[in-house]
Amino acid sequence: MNDPEILIVGAGFMGRAAAYFFQNHPDGPYRLLLADYDEAVLDSAQTFLANGGQVDLMRLDVTRSNNLLRALTHVKVCLSCVPHFLNVRVAKGCLQMGVSYVDLGMNPKVTDEILAMDEAVQARKIAFIPDTGFSPGLVNILAYELVRRFKDCDELRLWAGGLPQVPTGGLNYTQFFSIHGLVSEYFEDAREIRDGEVVTVPSLSDEEEVEFPGYGKFEAFVTSGGTSTLIQTLLGKVKRLSFKTMRYPGHLEALHYLRDLGLADSTPYQFSCGEISPRRMLVRVLETKLPKQVPDMVLLRAVARGDGGREEKGELVVKQNPKTGLSAIEQLTGFSAAAVALAVYLGKVPPGAHAQETIIPFAWMCEQLKKFGIEL
Repeated sequence: MNDPEILIVGAGFMGRAAAYFFQNHPDGPYRLLLADYDEAVLDSAQTFLANGGQVDLMRLDVTRSNNLLRALTHVKVCLSCVPHFLNVRVAKGCLQMGVSYVDLGMNPKVTDEILAMDEAVQARKIAFIPDTGFSPGLVNILAYELVRRFKDCDELRLWAGGLPQVPTGGLNYTQFFSIHGLVSEYFEDAREIRDGEVVTVPSLSDEEEVEFPGYGKFEAFVTSGGTSTLIQTLLGKVKRLSFKTMRYPGHLEALHYLRDLGLADSTPYQFSCGEISPRRMLVRVLETKLPKQVPDMVLLRAVARGDGGREEKGELVVKQNPKTGLSAIEQLTGFSAAAVALAVYLGKVPPGAHAQETIIPFAWMCEQLKKFGIEL
């Protein structure tokens, strides 16, 4: 049997969802190699994917370069579902081995670093697409499609939220994806376009109330990373670009309290056993204490205005799939990232490091998600 040509690094919730996509795709199944450092995570993924076949498993520590390079042998496309601070390491391994690369992103500085590899990536005749998934990811592709429908687009406003279907715990929130990424969203500065210029905006600012009929009212506020590559793509094309995360009322006040206590600080404190930063400790506590495996839903709204007052709007609501057990955020993140990786695998993306919205057609993403019952 031939070696797998698609490698998914990170077998957690998003990685296993991406694997499910390739296993159950109507044109598949595609043979995969699914890798993770944690054997317990691999075992859990194997149990979840047991009926699909076509998946090889590997224990892999991506911080060990030789191990990573061996895993990339014979691979055509690598989808990185590891925490964002490991993505540059994985991308450099892919560049060395001549393997195309896709990741879930969630940190603007890391995404910028990967896009800056464009010249070297083109020379290797491979494709790199960072920051895929749901938000950033699917949201970028939808946003770009709306803007393209205008001759003169004045503003594009985005709201998105992955939420428990019922408020849960002290934060009215549960654990859906990497807490490292979540904390980065909450406490790093955001980038927007205002009056045609790129500006830096503090996260947790500009609170407003947003209502989804049938689902209730939510608080929305600025978070980092949501605008992603849209900043560069839409600069000069829109006068205003904003992104806000939606949560149940009360969540934002709790975040302000944590930040004001200094728990978002990355400066390490010295202890007798070593040193650790408050933020690192906060990540560990949230990983331990936030409820998990709670039925969820994802809400998305995108509104573009221009051409003398015309409006284009996209909206999406997805809930946990009771048949597969995949959460809404797993479906929209894992499936969307896998759809981008599939486009690369099938040769639909030219060499280079690309912002996904400029290279992945909206129609392609809609077609792929529709195969799994998700319609915009």
